[in-house]
Amino acid sequence: MSTQLFTKNTEKRNHHMQGLTADGTLVEFLASPDEAGADICLIRGTMPPGVAVPLHSHPDVELFYVLEGSVESFQSRDGTPRWTTLGAGGVAAVAGNIKHAWRNSSSDPATVVMVTTSKMYKFFQEVTKPFDPDLTATPPTPDEIQELFRAAARYGYWMGSPEENRAIGLSLG
Repeated sequence: MSTQLFTKNTEKRNHHMQGLTADGTLVEFLASPDEAGADICLIRGTMPPGVAVPLHSHPDVELFYVLEGSVESFQSRDGTPRWTTLGAGGVAAVAGNIKHAWRNSSSDPATVVMVTTSKMYKFFQEVTKPFDPDLTATPPTPDEIQELFRAAARYGYWMGSPEENRAIGLSLG
């Protein structure tokens, strides 16, 4: 039995594999579903201080591993909503159709890696804009937030309303 090992040297990655989400998270596509040879992918996200990912849900499973910094993960399971803080080495598993959100309340960036589905990979590619290291990220505009909601709807993903986000301590700006 032989095993084929696939590695990707960071020096060979190009800027086309990075993008910014509306909230200012830097997303790097580390392994596509094609590269994985399966319906999964590997994505790294770096959340600046103060960034929040709004309350949402989708059928896609997500596995998160915190590389650096700390993030807070919100999940609502069995009618029990709660925030959990994850530091470096922390893991969060988000089952499909669980309402969840993320925030970086610290004063330092937080970097996480995520394993998820090919559908989520396509969604992230659609909602990211090209990354320019010479520009400073700015808070999302109302139009950018609305485009995120429209994209989520096209994929069949649920997004919490501003009131639902405020109820768990998040503001959409």
